[in-house]
Amino acid sequence: MIAILALILFVLLLAVGGERGAVSVMALAGNIIVLSLTVLLLASGWPILLVMVPAGIAVSYITLVKQNGKNVKAGAAFLAAGIVMGLLFPAVLLVVTQAGIGGLNEIQAQQEDVMLYYNVNISIRMVQLAVGVNLLSILGAVLDTTLSVTSSMYEVMLHKPEITRAELFDSGIQIGKGITGTTVNTLLFAYLGESILLFSYVIKMSYSFETALNSKFLFQDAAVMLFGAIACLMAVPISSAAAACIYLPGKDR
Repeated sequence: MIAILALILFVLLLAVGGERGAVSVMALAGNIIVLSLTVLLLASGWPILLVMVPAGIAVSYITLVKQNGKNVKAGAAFLAAGIVMGLLFPAVLLVVTQAGIGGLNEIQAQQEDVMLYYNVNISIRMVQLAVGVNLLSILGAVLDTTLSVTSSMYEVMLHKPEITRAELFDSGIQIGKGITGTTVNTLLFAYLGESILLFSYVIKMSYSFETALNSKFLFQDAAVMLFGAIACLMAVPISSAAAACIYLPGKDR
């Protein structure tokens, strides 16, 4: 069934996107290869952050540069995404470490198929793994936001060549205001959609509000959603500034 759905996806990408769709298929395949290699290296005992950081850089390069070509739009988005992730990394590390949200949550740890059929002693530092998972999950939203802003700003510059750097930056902020609401709602509904069964379980088992609020199973997914939303908001001014400086390097303001 998964193979059939994947085939449908590839056919639609080629039919609707044409040449761009074919490039998207190749970029998607490249990202799958990178993530598969990441899993294999982690399972082999490689340091988690030493694997996750190059994987994030490779995914960003494939998604932005290989898929969209080597141009100033992709370059500005790549630079902005790197700055956002660099600024957000200490916060993610602090929150995940202090909250101790790595590993199985309370519900997963009680499931019979986990405890009876799987060996949970896999010799992987779960807190570091949680940091890497959060960063990779956030990265997708950041790449989408930065490229949307830088591409729109490029079109503004083309249609208004006399625009100043300050005006171009302001246009990027205005563009960001138009997409951040949709992006944040997308992250919210993605989290709620994945967690409907979980919330139903919590209500069915009559857990108190305090227990649910302080549980690992709620915090693990909520942290990704909130960090993703924060990253997208940070990406708007950073990508606007990066694009303004790269597109108009010779103008003082």
